[in-house]
Amino acid sequence: MRGPDIPNPHLLKRVHLEQMQQAAQRILDYTAGMEFAEFAADGRTQDAVRHNLHQLGVTAATLHKSVREELTELDWRSILDLPDLVSRLHFGIQDEVLWDLIQRTLPYWLVVLEETLEPPLEP
Repeated sequence: MRGPDIPNPHLLKRVHLEQMQQAAQRILDYTAGMEFAEFAADGRTQDAVRHNLHQLGVTAATLHKSVREELTELDWRSILDLPDLVSRLHFGIQDEVLWDLIQRTLPYWLVVLEETLEPPLEP
């Protein structure tokens, strides 16, 4: 039996997955309707994207390994590497790397997170 000081692991799983979902959604909202040239010229949006990618990776790292093993659809190694990635990208290549991640990878991750968080259908 869990003591009063030990949080419910299922609740924590949901909270952390929701935080990851929110970070991904914010990035997509910030960049919606943008073309690459606009993104490359917009330092504020890039900062917001980097911040939320960092948060996504840090939150993923707090998930228990068994939770990550349940969600095999996600590339956890890439997600866990996000904080390091956004901190070490050099100007010039960072725009292309971030843009590719936003356009190709993040929408898929968001779909997986949303499907995972959906309540199961009742019969």
